[in-house]
Amino acid sequence: MLTNILPFLLEWITINTHYDASIFNFKVIELSKNELQNLACGGKCPIIAFFSPERGILISKLDFENICNQSILLHEIIHALQYLSESNLVDAFKEKEAYQIQNKFLMEISIKEELIDSLNLKKCRSLQLNTLM
Repeated sequence: MLTNILPFLLEWITINTHYDASIFNFKVIELSKNELQNLACGGKCPIIAFFSPERGILISKLDFENICNQSILLHEIIHALQYLSESNLVDAFKEKEAYQIQNKFLMEISIKEELIDSLNLKKCRSLQLNTLM
């Protein structure tokens, strides 16, 4: 499923942001929740994905038909593109930008899919808490 969603997300990013996603050249590696948490935190912690310039995007094995989960991957792709474009934003603003783009994605897809209740980061986070437990 990851191979199907990645081109869609890269195209969406190119169309809807100032990033040219055609330069994205990192692996996306799916790991178990425990493997990911051990790599990121040395043990249990509330993480679903992270970007490492040396390794690529490391992400928990998730259902990528789920829009919230797609948005997590999109968020990490933004971090990879920030790195590739040598963004001179400080880390806090890189994170803010990635969250803003992620929210834009969630809102736009909610409208396109005609969801009764539009998705946003807050709603997705409450749904994803179950994934972390």
